[in-house]
Amino acid sequence: MGHLSLCLIARNEERFLAGCLESARDVADEVIVVDTGSTDATRDIARLHGARVLERPWDDDFAAARNFGLDAARGTHVLVLDAAERLAPGAAPFVRAVLDNEQLLLGLLPLHNASALDAHAAEVLSGARRIGAPVWVARLFPRLPELRYTRRVHETLTRGFNVLFAAGRGEARAIEAPLIHFGELAALRADLGRDERNERLLRRALDEDPSDGELAGYLAAQLLKAERRAEGRAVGERSLQLFLRAIDVRPLGHPPTSTVRLGYALSFAQADTGAAEAALVTARECAAHFPVPHANLCFAEAYALEKLRRYGEAAEAYRRCLVLDGVPSSQQVLTGVTNDLARLRLGVVLAAAGDVGEARAHLARVSGSWADEAKRIATGLEVR
Repeated sequence: MGHLSLCLIARNEERFLAGCLESARDVADEVIVVDTGSTDATRDIARLHGARVLERPWDDDFAAARNFGLDAARGTHVLVLDAAERLAPGAAPFVRAVLDNEQLLLGLLPLHNASALDAHAAEVLSGARRIGAPVWVARLFPRLPELRYTRRVHETLTRGFNVLFAAGRGEARAIEAPLIHFGELAALRADLGRDERNERLLRRALDEDPSDGELAGYLAAQLLKAERRAEGRAVGERSLQLFLRAIDVRPLGHPPTSTVRLGYALSFAQADTGAAEAALVTARECAAHFPVPHANLCFAEAYALEKLRRYGEAAEAYRRCLVLDGVPSSQQVLTGVTNDLARLRLGVVLAAAGDVGEARAHLARVSGSWADEAKRIATGLEVR
């Protein structure tokens, strides 16, 4: 039977750490916490829960901190969590069950973002108190020297995985061991200054490697979220072609690098800054480099077509988004783009194309935060 090392990095995480470590108590054979400069009770809490605490000064490099913990691990396998995450109740047996699988190279666990700090596990897993759809994240892997993190922010195991995968050394596998994440709440992120920190590190990392389109996608998406569309467009356009050229020369059998985040962020930024034709090209070009249809890119295509007043094509693209509702993905699906928001935009373009009856039918099905806008639009159609 394999032995599991739980590895975390933490700094001033006294609010969350105990809950994280408690959730993994039945699955981890050892716990390693790399502390990067806490001034609260983080280290004491970790030790109370049996963790081996390693101290490493923070140097703006998440990958280096992660690897510091990996180098100290003794298990046959590693599970990586953040302090604001929890293994869902009942997840431990599913994790333990795969430790003797010699083909396992990466274990993908579904991550559910909680919409409130007081949300219970069942509420988050059901979707009742969850932000968006769950996303599959690579968190479980054998302790191999090739599997080390790269990138100073949004760190990844992709490089080492690609080398091993291309050599036929294993496979990625979905594991039904959900993670519940409390760190995506906007108020919490603002309080901790995470977006400002990430923007600084992303810009530094992109200066080091301008062809890293995944990092450019993170930065463009963050700027878009902050309504800094022109900046997001500049970042995306600077990186996109370098990124796609790098993808085109990858070896045969190499797992695909994700074009989703850069594709949708740049396409939305272009569409909202008067470049809808370029937005359509971006969405379609990035979709062509991704192995399966992804809702975010489908929605970006539909939005660009709507901006271009090609309403029939836009309607078909929004319908494709609805078909993708509930399809699992390793890339976060934007909230609403496979259900309520897609229905709202579909209603708008159908009305613009003159199909008022079907427009009303779709608008009537919109719920959640877009319901009031749908009702307002439907009321306007009745007046017409």
